[in-house]
This record gives sequence, structure tokens and C-alpha cells, in this order.
Amino acid sequence: MAPEPWVARLSRACSISLLTLALTAPSAHALRIVDYNLTNYPGTTGSARNPHYRTIFASLGADIVVNEEVQSAAGVDSFRLNVLNVIEPGQWSSATFVNGNDTDNALHYKPSRVTLIGQRSFYVSVDATRLVTEYRLKPVGYTSSDAELRIYAVHLKASTGTTNVDQRTREATGLRDTLNNVPPGTHCIVTGDFNVYTGAEPCFVKFLESQTDNDGRLYDPLNAGAITWNTASLAPIHTQCPCLSCPTGYGYAGGGLDDRFDMFLPTYNMNDGEGLDLLVSTYKPVGNDGFHYNLNITDPPTIPEGAAYATALWNGSDHLPIRVDIMLPARQVVSGGPFALGSVITGATATTNLTVGNPAVPPADTLEYTLTMPGGFSTPGGDFTRLAGPGSNSHTITLDTATPGVKSGFATVHSNSVDAPAFNVGLSGTVLRHASPSLDSSQVVVNGALDFGVHDPAGFTEGEIRAHDQGYDVQQAQLAITSAAITGGDGRFTIVGGTAPIQIGGVGETYTIHFDDTDATRDSLYEATLTIQSSDQDLPGTTPLADLTVTLSAKLTPGAATGVGDGLDLPSATRLYPPYPNPLRGASTVRFDLSRMTDLHLDVFDLSGRRVTTLANRSFAPGRYTLSWNGRLDTGGEAGAGLYFVRMSGPGLSTQTMRLAVVR
Repeated sequence: MAPEPWVARLSRACSISLLTLALTAPSAHALRIVDYNLTNYPGTTGSARNPHYRTIFASLGADIVVNEEVQSAAGVDSFRLNVLNVIEPGQWSSATFVNGNDTDNALHYKPSRVTLIGQRSFYVSVDATRLVTEYRLKPVGYTSSDAELRIYAVHLKASTGTTNVDQRTREATGLRDTLNNVPPGTHCIVTGDFNVYTGAEPCFVKFLESQTDNDGRLYDPLNAGAITWNTASLAPIHTQCPCLSCPTGYGYAGGGLDDRFDMFLPTYNMNDGEGLDLLVSTYKPVGNDGFHYNLNITDPPTIPEGAAYATALWNGSDHLPIRVDIMLPARQVVSGGPFALGSVITGATATTNLTVGNPAVPPADTLEYTLTMPGGFSTPGGDFTRLAGPGSNSHTITLDTATPGVKSGFATVHSNSVDAPAFNVGLSGTVLRHASPSLDSSQVVVNGALDFGVHDPAGFTEGEIRAHDQGYDVQQAQLAITSAAITGGDGRFTIVGGTAPIQIGGVGETYTIHFDDTDATRDSLYEATLTIQSSDQDLPGTTPLADLTVTLSAKLTPGAATGVGDGLDLPSATRLYPPYPNPLRGASTVRFDLSRMTDLHLDVFDLSGRRVTTLANRSFAPGRYTLSWNGRLDTGGEAGAGLYFVRMSGPGLSTQTMRLAVVR
């Protein structure tokens, strides 16, 4: 075919500018594949061609290089050592070379970018001229089989004529059958020298047609159509041959750029916008600017890569290299976890932050994900995305503190990450009820009285007040007593036991109160108030709690007491006295005074607040009483050694408690 005038070619090129832009548009580097038929390499000219290859590959930024027409393992080593590793020292490795009936395929790759996980070579038909080689690769940083890429390097039967066309069809049929048998969802690319002259050729149709099993169905990213490719309208996609008048002695077929022999044909799942995808905008016959149809690539106009680059392509082979970028799957990195939010009190605010990133190399797939929370935790819902590259999204996880309890489970990130489609992050937290200050361990009592009675000077004995965290268990906060102070009473009431600040849970705190009657006025009533202030233990959500207030009273007799007559034998105050002997070894006496008729409970409790026996539960007239406890429990067993509490209570009475130790 005679060369077309340059001006006419330029005008026609404007009509295909959209295709040209798609071929030349710059792209961020994901995973770049270069296929290059080296034309009987190394032969006798390999060392002469190597400098030209270095020029070609220096700017290509390849991660994977596939070659056809390699003659030997020595040729594989020569290309790696004298071309690729000269440009990028120590970065390249090669697959094992398999020597077939004719020239064969080679694969070079960067171990920092991909891992070669397997390979095999096979003939796809009984009359196939050359081996097809399958290379199984996985991008570094991925583990799932969904990230695996299978590259099939081919060099189909050359030349026109019915015999050659039929042989190519049989080769295509065998390869299509092989592709249909891969595991469903496998990502495949067939690349190399197809030697196909038209999109209507049965070989090409066989790769693209719909069959019962379409796992191996391929598509043409450039969508060239069922027309003869040796036409000026498809000049930008031609790959054979960069020389019209070729270098002497290199064995090139020549003819100028007029055929589309070299192609990338991927499976359909590489065109779904998810995971491994072929980026059509990066698919380009290297050096072809669309203006050298049936010309040397070195002819005017100079290609955008420059005259030296055109010369290297002219000398390099009978084909142009082709290159394409592969978008990698999204990756998912979830930072932190497991998250232990610890213990908080109902109503507190308790949160933690979970971050989700997509560290895949752009332009990798966008990470798409949702979050699900276990019971007791929440986070804003919805569908989220994260572009590939640095940075991350932050999500606030909130512990539900409306109800007490131990709350735990897993937050799950559901995403399109092939390696971690469902990533679990442990969550835990404990929500406690507020502490409950009380003067009684069995019920909430915040106001009480301690009456020291009416006595002669030096006749007063010490009384006790006990503070509790009423109802305490593992789901309730401990009670932090911040202060205990007495006001009023002419300063005659003092605390001689108990401490503040102190934190209590299942065991209460006893405050021993002393009344000092020194120089006290006869027949005078002394009154004071004991105030015990408290809050929840120091946790998120702590609040001040109700004060415990105890009215203290004591009165001296009007004069010398005779102990008889005028009702003086009756107690003027209700009072529980300390048991004796204390500690109890066999039995102890419990004394109490009643100033009025009352229904009385006299019980013994253990250190945990559990009632172990009842000494009295009936109505008593006013008077002075003495009871004995032999150390036996209601169950009939013997009380174990330890600290116990004798408690007197009843309607209208101030609950009074005395300590009693038991030794065995």
C-alpha cells in the first residue's frame, strides 16, 4: 500500500483524536505490564540491540515484562542482566524458561511489586507451532486468590492463507477451552503476538464470542471491531512493523506500521470497575503516535518520545512493545483494637475511634465498606468509601451507657477488600449503676439518729454508725466517701473510728461516735449532726450522691440518780450496747434498752451483709434486756471465725449496729 500524504493523515488523525487521547492519557502507576516480541532474541544481534532496549525501557516504568520470540535461557538472562537490571539494578527476576519446538516466551518481574506463584507451558492444539505459557502472579501485599492475575503469553501461527488462518483458529479454540476451565472469577490476560490481520478472523472471534462457559471469554479493550486492521483509520493501534526499510541483518519483516499483531485481551471481570481491572486509558503501542502508517517510525513527524527513542524502536524488533496499567484491588487497614472502654457509670459518655484506610497503590480500586456494631455499641451508619493512598477515615464508636451491664462483641468492617471482606474488631466495656449510700445494708436509709440516752456523768458509752453502698454487686459502682464531719452539740461529739476519704463496696464502714460529758450541764440535751458526703468512685459518669445525715443526741440526768422510783428504772433512750465478751469464743451477751413499746428486730449479719441468725423478732415493752448468742447460725451450723454485726432495728427506731468478732 502506498504511503498516504502526511497532511491527509493529519486530517484523518483529528477524526480519531478521542482514541489517540485514550492511548496517551497519563495515569498514576498501579501495576504496569509491557509485552514485547523481541524477534529471535538474542540471535547474533542481541548484544547490539541491548542498548536500544535500555533506551526503550528506561522510561516505561514496567513492573512485568512479557517477551515472545526468545530463543534460549541465555537470552532470558541476557535481557534481564543487560537491559532491565542495568536500568534498575537488582530489581528484576525472571521466570523459568521453557524451551519448546520454536522460539518461546519469557517473563521478567519485580519481586518488590509481584510474586510469581506458578507457571506452566503447554501446546493448545496438536499442530500448534509454539508453546503458550501461563504465569500466575499476585501483587505484593495481597493474599486472596481474588488478587491473582494469570498472564498467558502467546505467539500464534503467522502469515495469511487458509492453512495458517485455520491453524490459528485451532490454537485459539484450545486456549479458549483452557481459559474456560480456570476457577470462576480468575482474572486473566492473554498477551503477545497474535498474528491476526482482521477483527473478523475466526481466531479473534473465538476469543471474544459468548459460549456456554464464559469464564474465559475475552474482550478487546480498544474495541477495534470486525474490520481489516491494515487500514489508515486504525493507525494508532498498529504494532508491526516499526521499520519500512529495516536494519541490515536483523531479520525483520519490514513493511512499516500497518498491522495489529500485538494485543492485550483480558477476561470480562477485568472490566467491571472492581478489584483487578485493566485501565483502558493506559493501553498504548509504545511510540505509535498515529502518524506513521506504512512508514518507518523514524520518519517525520518525530514521535513525542523523541528521535532517539524512535531510533531505538526502529532497531529493537519487528514489533512495537505494548503497555497497559492494571488497577489493583482495594486494601483495608483497620487501626486499633481490640478496644476496651473499661468501666463507666450509667449516663457517662464513652467513645473510641476506629480508623479505616486503603493503602493500595493508586489508582487502585476505591475501598467501599459498611460498619456493623454489636449490641451495646453504636456508630453513625451508612456506606463509606476511601480512595487508595495515604490517610484514613475515622469513625466514632459509642458505648451505650443507658443501662448497666458488661457489653462486648465485635465491630465488623464489611468491604470490597479481597483480603479482608469482613474484618472484626473486638469491643468491650462495663456500665455500672450509681453507688447507693445508705445507713442500712438491706435498704436505702439516708437519715438516721443515734441517741446516747440520759446518763450520769461518765455513764455514756460510745455509739456506732455504719455507712454502706447498699445493693452493691459487680454491676454497681463503689461508694467513695469524701468526708465525715459532725456539726453542733457544743463540740462534744467526735468521731473516733472510720476514715475519709475511703472507697467501699460490699463491706460497710463503721464510724464510732464518742460523747464527751466533761463539765456538761445537767439536764441539758446536746444535739449534733453527723454528715457523711459521698460520690461514685472515680470513673467516667461519676456524680455527687445524697448525704447521709445522722442526728446525734445525749442528755445528762437532772441530778443524782437513785436508780429506783419515779420511773427511773425505765430507760430514757433506746440503745444497743456493745456485746460482751468480744470476741466471742463460746457465747456473748447482747444488751439493749428500750424507752418505749416497739416491734424489735435483733439480727446478726456477716461481713458481706448477709443475715446469719435472728436473736429477736417480736414486740418488747420499755425496759432493759439481755440476750445471749451462742455463735450458732439459723442453719444450725457454727459461725465461722470473722467479723459479724449485731443490728437492732424496728418501726420508728434508729437502726443501731455493734461489731462482734468470732474466734475459733
